[in-house]
Amino acid sequence: MSKTKAKLVDAAITYLNSEGKAKMSVKKLIKIADVGYGTFYNHFDSIEDIQYEALSKTVKDMLIDFKLNVINEKDYVYIIYLALLRALNLLSNSPSIKWLLDDIQMVVQVFKEITQPNMENTFLNAVKAKQIKNTDIEDLMDFRLSRHYVQWAAMGAIQQIVDGDLLEKEAFEKLAKNIVVVDIPNEQRDAVIERILKEKHSWEITDNVDK
Repeated sequence: MSKTKAKLVDAAITYLNSEGKAKMSVKKLIKIADVGYGTFYNHFDSIEDIQYEALSKTVKDMLIDFKLNVINEKDYVYIIYLALLRALNLLSNSPSIKWLLDDIQMVVQVFKEITQPNMENTFLNAVKAKQIKNTDIEDLMDFRLSRHYVQWAAMGAIQQIVDGDLLEKEAFEKLAKNIVVVDIPNEQRDAVIERILKEKHSWEITDNVDK
C-alpha cells in the first residue's frame, strides 16, 4: 500500500471510530489525510471502497497482534476457539460497531478473506498434532464452511453484546457450545472453553459489565 493510500485508510479509520459512517465524505477524509481531492479517486472508487479497506486494515492488525500473543501456544484447537473470542472482543468494542452491524456482509467477507486462511493453517496444525481426528480434504472443506457459518453467527452474538443482553464471554460460551467450530468431542471442547473463560488477555476490555 502506498503512503498516500495508507494515509487515507488511516484517516477513514480515525473518522469511523469517532463519527461513524453516516456523515463520512471524501472532503472530510482528504482534510484529515491532508491530500488533494483527486488523490482520493486515484486509490478508491467510492466511500464504500475505503470503508472496506479500513475494516480490512483493522482486522489485519488484530490478526498480527493475535498471532504474536499465541506464538508459543501448542494447543491449536485452543487457538481456534480463542480467535472466536478475540473477534467478538474486537468488533463489539469497536467505536464503529453500529455501522458495521448495518453491513454484516462486508464484515463477514473481510474475515473470510483475512482470517480464514490463517485459521485453516491452524486447523491443519491441529490435525498434525493429533488434536483433531485424522482428516482429509473433505474435512478441511467442512471446516471452511463451518467458519463461514460461525462468522455469521458471531455477528448475531455481537448484536447481543452491543444491546447489553450478554457479556462478551457469555456470548462466546453460548456460541462455542451451540455451533460446531471443529469436530472434536464435547469434553475436549468444554475443557478448551473453560480454560479461555478463566484467562485474562491483554486485549480484553472489561468494562462490558457497565454496559
